[in-house]
Amino acid sequence: MNIQLYDQREQALRDKLKAALRTIDPAMYATCRLMESELGNLSRVFCSYPSILDNQHFGDEIHSVDTLIERLFRDGCDHTVLLPTKVMVGRTFTVAKFNFFGFLRKVCARYGALAEYEEEIQALWEHLLFSLLIEDVYQVIIERNGFYSPELRREAALELIHLWEYRFDQTVTEYAPAVVELWRARLQIAPVFGTMMGTMELMRLSSLLSERWYHFLDELGENREVQQSLEEFVFGIVHEEVCLVRETMERRGITTVNRESLQEMLSQEVPLEPIQGDDPREMYRFYHRRSRRILRRRIAGNEGPQRTLEEILLVFLVQHRLASRKTRS
Repeated sequence: MNIQLYDQREQALRDKLKAALRTIDPAMYATCRLMESELGNLSRVFCSYPSILDNQHFGDEIHSVDTLIERLFRDGCDHTVLLPTKVMVGRTFTVAKFNFFGFLRKVCARYGALAEYEEEIQALWEHLLFSLLIEDVYQVIIERNGFYSPELRREAALELIHLWEYRFDQTVTEYAPAVVELWRARLQIAPVFGTMMGTMELMRLSSLLSERWYHFLDELGENREVQQSLEEFVFGIVHEEVCLVRETMERRGITTVNRESLQEMLSQEVPLEPIQGDDPREMYRFYHRRSRRILRRRIAGNEGPQRTLEEILLVFLVQHRLASRKTRS
């Protein structure tokens, strides 16, 4: 197997940027070349390991996709020493490439002559971060033993294994693009809060999404957990904070809030900046903040969503695909 550092679009953009940077700032150009060299080394290491899709024989022991899925079901996905080395090298490679494109974005912002490339670099930078984050969503589904059917968990495991194997091929998985689209749309909106109903935020979010999103809302929009997870997602604060703000509004007899009054109500717990802007790492932090709060709710038995919006959406898509397969057969 051979993994390309760049796809066609990335390669064309990188060539134009490097040619311009070589003239504008030779020292920065040298740094760029060094980072690319290190990225290439990681690529070669990744490619040196056998495919995790192939059967591997170690004496009497056979490693296959099925045995890997069994291991994921038994041990989970977040145990470094229990996963194939290729998986960990591939993730490191993705992080390195993400950091490289983050460097290129800073270079574009620094020099006016490169400003025309900034938007395209931004989109590629976001996609790399979201390709890491989608793996985390799949892992949560796989590890929910007893919550989802073995069939659904296996489908999620197969998707995750193909993501691990192919890394940057955006056509490998059927379901991931819908969740990536959701994250990208969320970065483009800032919550207005107002009455804390979320109507304006939902309308703005939905206007940026495809038909799959409308099918999701049509089928599950009345579900309480979906509503609570959606509130967290559009407001940028967790369920407990949403409830506290609404209780405070009722107690004070006020009908609307803005970001400043919200921060006062939450004693500065809400981030000073909204989950919106040009840094996709904010979405990464926000997803994991909600995930940690879900774990605390489950342990304490507290009220509130038991899944993130991303997990619910991904499960919805996988279930529909499985049902479609059964209908065709």
